[in-house]
Amino acid sequence: MDPDPPEKSAEGARKASANINSVNNRPAESAVPLWRRLWSKLRSRFARQIAVVVVAIGTVAAAGHFIGGMIGWWHAYELTFGHDERAKPLAKNAAGPIEPLSIVVLPLTIEGDATDVEWFADALLDDLVSEVARLQGFFVIARATANTYKGTNPDPRDVARELRVRYVVRGSVRRDGTVIRLNLALVDGESGRQRWSEKFTVERAQLGQALDEFVIALGRHLSTEVQKSAGDRVAVTSPAEMSADDLAMRAYGLWFRGFNRENLIEALALLEQAVVKDPNSIRAWGGLNFMNFQGVVNGWLSDRAAALRRFDEALVQLERLDPDGYFAYQGKTIQAFLRKDFAAMLRVSEAWSKQHQHPVAVGAYGLVLNFNGRPDEGIPYIERALRLSPRDPLRAEWQYRLALAHFMLAQYEQARAWGQSAQSSNPGLPWPPIHAAALSMLGQKAEAKKVFDEFFERHPGFETGRIIQRLPATDPRFVEGRDRLVASLRELGLR
Repeated sequence: MDPDPPEKSAEGARKASANINSVNNRPAESAVPLWRRLWSKLRSRFARQIAVVVVAIGTVAAAGHFIGGMIGWWHAYELTFGHDERAKPLAKNAAGPIEPLSIVVLPLTIEGDATDVEWFADALLDDLVSEVARLQGFFVIARATANTYKGTNPDPRDVARELRVRYVVRGSVRRDGTVIRLNLALVDGESGRQRWSEKFTVERAQLGQALDEFVIALGRHLSTEVQKSAGDRVAVTSPAEMSADDLAMRAYGLWFRGFNRENLIEALALLEQAVVKDPNSIRAWGGLNFMNFQGVVNGWLSDRAAALRRFDEALVQLERLDPDGYFAYQGKTIQAFLRKDFAAMLRVSEAWSKQHQHPVAVGAYGLVLNFNGRPDEGIPYIERALRLSPRDPLRAEWQYRLALAHFMLAQYEQARAWGQSAQSSNPGLPWPPIHAAALSMLGQKAEAKKVFDEFFERHPGFETGRIIQRLPATDPRFVEGRDRLVASLRELGLR
């Protein structure tokens, strides 16, 4: 092909030169900020206003996303390393009224050469604070605040005044060979008087495995003693000055002092006053629900129908106020019992014991397993309830449940022993005399008759119908064992 003519070559050179200049000019144009070049393309005032709004919204969204991420990160940190949310991280000298069940658990003192178990003291403090914080109505100072007293020996009255709590728990840990010894004391923060003290021992090799159960048991000890103390405090207060919480505390103080007809009736009257003063008192409604049932099942209330109506009304209030709380679960378990729906009772009591890990819930689950024909599975749960709360007002109740489970399994010696223990713990509790029936099944007829006659002197109106009322389950395996129990007692004179 012929080369371009000279005029075309000159024109091409001019175009090439223009292109080169255009390319060389681009860095100068790009030096203008991007936002200014974009802004210059927005010709109308309205378009520019829209652009400003979009940029502002984007900035706020980005900031919110960042802050939300930081909050989420902090929440994750708190769940992993922080304190239980029910424990209150109260600042010292904080203002406000003193809660009736307010408590601080101080760091434990390490004694002697027990520094190798300092981790146990720290872990125990953490878990004990969390355990007590789980209890309905308790106000517990968070461990982060309690830890500020570590390494000091403060006067409990000063601590109570600074943190505005009623009770202070302090203690010490020391190693004695292979055994760890723990001393705990509950101190009244106002007077400095020691309300309760206890010594506990744990094998050093079992510390890790025993910690969970040990903490639950300690929590139950503390809750019992705090409520007793609160009841004593309220007892000297004039009725006009009592709050709903004060009245409920006095009722629970009576309950913890003794599980009997007189205390129950007096406690019910106080709880009725409490719900009048505060219709949203969970503690008071929980007490009404539970104690009305106990009055019915033990035959301590003359108007059974009225007590059951009040039980139902209290359960409605508990499901309104705290549907997943301890008292609501307890009420629903009892409700299933009253309806003789033992499959539902098993489901609810299992959920109750798992969610709240309370000795009463654990003991209830053990009984319900027996009702469903599984006494061998129920025994470990009832035994655990006793380990967790060996001085509980329900101690005799749990011992009778163990006697019943062993009787169902034809383990008559164990049934006799547990029945005898139950009678010693609370002679006034109107359970059937399982130990008398067990003695009869063991062939010890004369001793069985003597035990039965002693029982009948304490409970002269006791008859077969009371056994069916207390033990109404319909599982065939349970019915067979109950019929065996009734037949044994009829041989001894039961009507």
